[in-house]
Amino acid sequence: MLTCLIALVCALLPAPAQAAVGWQPGSIEQIYDPKGKIYAYAPAAIAQGTTEHYWTCHNTTDGKIKDDIWHTRRTGGKIVSDRRVIASGGTGWDRFHNCDPAVVAVTARFQGVTYKYAMFYLGNDVDASAHNQIGVAFAQSLDGPWVKYPRPVVAFPFEGTTAWGVGQPAVTAVQPDRGRLLLFYTSGGPDGTRAYRRDITLADMSAPVIGPAVEITRAGLTGADGRPDWLNNFDVAYDPSRDRFYVVREQHPYPADHPRQIGASLQVASIDGASIWNGGGSWRVEGVIDPALTGLPRNHNAGLLRTVYGTLPDPGTLTVVFTESCAGTCASLWSYDLWRVTGTLT
Repeated sequence: MLTCLIALVCALLPAPAQAAVGWQPGSIEQIYDPKGKIYAYAPAAIAQGTTEHYWTCHNTTDGKIKDDIWHTRRTGGKIVSDRRVIASGGTGWDRFHNCDPAVVAVTARFQGVTYKYAMFYLGNDVDASAHNQIGVAFAQSLDGPWVKYPRPVVAFPFEGTTAWGVGQPAVTAVQPDRGRLLLFYTSGGPDGTRAYRRDITLADMSAPVIGPAVEITRAGLTGADGRPDWLNNFDVAYDPSRDRFYVVREQHPYPADHPRQIGASLQVASIDGASIWNGGGSWRVEGVIDPALTGLPRNHNAGLLRTVYGTLPDPGTLTVVFTESCAGTCASLWSYDLWRVTGTLT
């Protein structure tokens, strides 16, 4: 079991070591640039020895805005594979955009086959940032092929509206050999934007168990202006040595100049395990990724480098994979590419 499941047990554990990120400026590097009128953003990142896997929200046709999911594999710092693995199309609930991948190890049986990995993703059926739902696909290898489950695992909850919906999933393993995971996501509707988690079990996809939505606190989070901020567009990793969940999240408010729809800075924060399981608690700010650190005008849509179980590969370091964008009088969407920065947790 990778997380502390019982609040009483968590309360009896020693106080976690304090940790803050000391960024290593020399670690800032571009790791993926698709060139042309092609964007890549919102990465899921997994480390396996000297190999790194990145899944991104990516258009396939030059100059056409339609989201698919691509897999980029790097070994020894060089890209050795780069291809589309989840495609939009057809007539289903996710026929238009497929975006925001989140990958984890799990044992799940679907259509008579036992799979080793799950990929959660945002899908929708309209040419708009609306009516989003969360689906899942399965594979026996991180390289795929990925087989989609035909229905959303978290459905659009705001019927009768044109709301954004649910999406931006993140996931960590709880009991992966039994199909049990923690699914995190953003919900945006008439009542505002909030972050939730669900305890889910996917061992038997003929009867998946999707637990109730539990809201995740926003207490302790701060915006780029220093004011209290809300939680959305975030990725999660768990550190068993400290019993803490780490997030990288976008900061608000957005800048006043173009592009106004994305942030200039990201915040890294952590919270104790009991607060995720029971609700409440308060985040502790660990670090910020902003133009002063990276030299880039926009730093947005980030993911944490993790193991296949959603844990930090090394409790002494934390690596953030983030998206760059130009700013001002530029075609910002086509400048989206991936960068990374590593920090020491002390």
